[in-house]
Order: sequence, then C-alpha cells, then structure tokens
Amino acid sequence: MKCLVGCTLLIGFAFATFQAQNSKFVFPKERSSVNSSALEIVGGDEASPNQFPYQVALYIEYDLVSAFCGGSLVSSNYVLTAAHCALGAISFDVILGAHNISDNSEPTRQRSTTSKYVVHPDWNSTSLTNDLALIELETPITLNDFVSVVSLAVGNNSFADSEGTACGWGKTTDSQVGTTDVLRYETSIILSNDDCKNVDSNYEEEIKNTHLCLAGDGIKSICKGDSGGPLVADNVQVGITSFSYRSCEAGKPSVFTRVTEFTQWIQENSDVIFA
Repeated sequence: MKCLVGCTLLIGFAFATFQAQNSKFVFPKERSSVNSSALEIVGGDEASPNQFPYQVALYIEYDLVSAFCGGSLVSSNYVLTAAHCALGAISFDVILGAHNISDNSEPTRQRSTTSKYVVHPDWNSTSLTNDLALIELETPITLNDFVSVVSLAVGNNSFADSEGTACGWGKTTDSQVGTTDVLRYETSIILSNDDCKNVDSNYEEEIKNTHLCLAGDGIKSICKGDSGGPLVADNVQVGITSFSYRSCEAGKPSVFTRVTEFTQWIQENSDVIFA
C-alpha cells in the first residue's frame, strides 16, 4: 500500500495523518492543530496586487484540525479546489481579492463562510487521482476588477510545452518555519505526461491521464499551503494543485489534476459555463 506525507484518513469523526517510510510525494496542504497560515511558493515571484483576481484563499475547519488551501473562482457561486483539502471539512472561510493574506483591512477583499461542498466521488488518496472538489458559496460574489472568474480549459489540448503559471501562498523552503503573507507565483513549462513519467520511477508509477505536470527546473515547485490552487496556461485554468515531490526544493515536477478530464463532473455539480 502506498501512502503519502500529509494524507488524511477520515476515521469516525477524527482525522489521522500517516506517513510511509519510503514515500516520495506530499500533498501541499498547510495544516495545524490550532490555526494554519499560508507560506510561499518555491522559486517564484511576488505577484502584483490582484494580478490573479481568480485566486482564492481557504481557511478550512475540520473536526480536530484546521488547514489552509488555495482555490479558484470558477463562477460567482463556486470555488474549485482539491479533494484532499475539502474532504471532511466542517466549514470554509473563503477569501477573495486578497494579496497580503494577513492584512484584513485590504479594501479589495470579499469574504464568505460556507459549509456547502462536494468532493469528487472517485477521489483516491492511494492512486492520487480525481483530486478535485467544488465549494458552493452562501451568496454570489460581486465580480469586479479585483475579483473575477477564471475560464476553465475544455477539449483535448494537453498543453504540453506551454507555459503554465501556478500561484498561491505556499511554502518557499522545506525548512521554513513561520509564514509569509503575500501571494506568489511561478511560471514553468508544462510537460507531456510521457516526459513527466520519464523523470524517475516514482513519477512513472504515479502519473495517470488525469494528471498534468509542471516542470521543476530551476527549483520551482508548489509546496505546503498551495494545495487546490490554479494552474493557468493560455488564459485558462488547466490544472488544480494536487501533489509534489516530498522535497519542494528537489527541482522535480509539480503535479496537478487535469481540468479537461472533469468537464462533465464540474458542469453537473456547479453552474459553471464552459465556452
């Protein structure tokens, strides 16, 4: 049986974490027993305020712990995120229009608390597949220059060799303790799945058709706190941050849920309109 650092199992009403002795991958979700805060993305740059107006911050409450994840606004009523962020959640504090996540006085912000969500029924933390969820907001978000919807990719384009941009408030080094506040992003080349599998035997074993890989050359990576955030290429969201190599500084590919594989499920469980 394969297990991952940072995976969660729902046992009764409690969560248990487990770690495999030889695990190579990690879910980049930032979690604590009291409060969780976002850290930085590895090898990236600070975004300009509201450069990514579809980026969402999620403070998540579970039965015994809390966590921080990212997400994307896909309609005025729905946020798209990772299944491993949403599974077992009691409530979400959803923040939109933020840049400095610790500055509650930012005038561009909108905030919503909700407990409505749906996790993909085939989410599998062993095979790392179908890692997506939709959060329904209590009231529609007001769309403006600071908060807007991202279009979702459709069709058969693999986006291989395209530039992809991931953003979030994720960790900047493996050893970092403490938090950083501002939204960051990294841009790298999207790999074909075959090229991703050829990185090493770990990727060969894990990568499926429903995954999408972003190259880690130059030590660029998603890290803890980035889970659920968007990967965008050619002005559409092509991926949802899912998992990364155990060391965020290893220069290995980051792995995302491939949005185009889940068009029908997203349509059936939200009011998202695909172009």
